[in-house]
Amino acid sequence: MLGAVIGDVVGSVYEFHNTRDYNFPMFPPSSNYTDDTVMTMAVADWAMKCKAAGETAYPHQLLEECMVKVANAYPCPMGGYGGKFRLWLFHPQSLTDDTTGKPAVRRCPYNSWGNGSAMRVSSIGWLFDTLEETERVAGISASITHNHPEGIKGAQAVAAVIYLARTGSGKEEIKQYIEKRFGYNLNESWEHLHQTYRWDSSCQGTVPQALIAFLESKDMESALRMAVSMGGDSDTLACITGAVAEAYYQEIPSFIADKVLSLLPEEFLSLLKQLADGAYASCYAKYIAGYTPAKNREYTPDRISSLKPGEVFVFGSNLAGHHGGGAARLAYERFGAKWGTGVGMTGQCYAIPTMQGGAETIRPYVKDFVAYAKVHPENKFWVTRIGCGIAGFKDREIAPLFTDALDVPNIILPKTFYDILMKR
Repeated sequence: MLGAVIGDVVGSVYEFHNTRDYNFPMFPPSSNYTDDTVMTMAVADWAMKCKAAGETAYPHQLLEECMVKVANAYPCPMGGYGGKFRLWLFHPQSLTDDTTGKPAVRRCPYNSWGNGSAMRVSSIGWLFDTLEETERVAGISASITHNHPEGIKGAQAVAAVIYLARTGSGKEEIKQYIEKRFGYNLNESWEHLHQTYRWDSSCQGTVPQALIAFLESKDMESALRMAVSMGGDSDTLACITGAVAEAYYQEIPSFIADKVLSLLPEEFLSLLKQLADGAYASCYAKYIAGYTPAKNREYTPDRISSLKPGEVFVFGSNLAGHHGGGAARLAYERFGAKWGTGVGMTGQCYAIPTMQGGAETIRPYVKDFVAYAKVHPENKFWVTRIGCGIAGFKDREIAPLFTDALDVPNIILPKTFYDILMKR
C-alpha cells in the first residue's frame, strides 16, 4: 500500500501539469498526497476492520462510514475528487438512485467506470490468502460507487496483480493472467504510450497503461518515472503502478519512502504500520519496518569527539594516507586511522580518498564504502562531509555520490547531504 501512496505523491504535481520528461524532478516543493491516498486509507481501514472482526460479507455500510470519515478529516492538500464521487461523499441527495430513478435518499452506487475504484484498492491485494478472495473483496470495494462492470474489473485487476506479484509470480505470468481474465491489452509498448497517451480517467483507459509501465520497469523508481511521464491522470497512473511495483520488487529506495512518509498524518502512518505489522502482510513488514520518516532520521553530528564500540568515523583522505589536516587528522589522532593508508578501514575509521581530482574520481571509492557497510551491519558508519573541507568541494557535488547509501540503515549521512538528496 505504501507504493500506492508514493505513486500518488510523485504524480501529484504533474496531474494538471503533465510532463513527458522521464527524468522529471521526483519531489517538487508542492508535492503532497491527494484524494487517491485518502481513499486508499479508507479502503484499507475498512478491509482490516472486517478481517479482524471475522466479517466475511464486507458490508458497504462500514466502507461508506470509513470513506466519509476520512474524507471529512483530511481535505486533500493536492488534487480533488471526481464530480460524482464528491457529490456521493458530501451531497448524496444530489444524485439519482439507479434502482428507482428518483433523487437518492441514501448513498447509492452511480454506475461509474472511473479509475477511482482501481486507485484505492491496493491494500486488498495484500490482505487475503487466495486470488479468488482477493478479487471478490476488490469487487465489493469498487461496487459501493463504481458498480459499472469496467469499474469493478479495474479494481479486481489491480488487486490481482498485487496478489500475484507478492506471492512470487513473474511478469509474463502476471501479464498472461490479466489479459485472459480481464481482457486488457498489455501488448502496447511504453515508448508508444509515452508519445501518444492522453488524459483518460476511465478504468479501461488507466489500468492497462499503469500495468504496462510496471511490466517494462526495472525497479520501483523506473516504474514511477514511466507512469508519470506518460502524461494523463499522473497521480492515479503512478498510484496504481507504484502499488504493483512495490508488491513485485518488494524494495523501495528509502529516500523515496522517507520523503513520502514525512508528508503523511499520524492516522495514515498508523494504518500503514497496522498493515505492515499484522499477520495479513508479513512480507510487507520486512521492508517497511526499515524506513524511518524523515522527521525521525538520524544525522552525522557536526563534531564527533568520541566513538562507541562498533561506531566508525568515515572521513575524506588522500591516496597517500597523509592524515595531516581536517577530519583526517582527527581520525589519525583519536580514532586509529593508520598513517600511510588512504583507503578503507583502519582502527575505527574508514578513509575515502577525495584529493585525486574531480568529484567523479571519488565515486568508485564511495561505492566500495557502501558495499563494505552492507556486509558489516554490526557497525554504524558516521559519514562526515567528506571532500567539503581541504579538498574544496561543495556539498551539492559530493552528496549525489551517496545516493545508494540511503538504502543502507547503518550508514548515517550529514543533514546537508540528505537534504540535497531529498530534492533530487
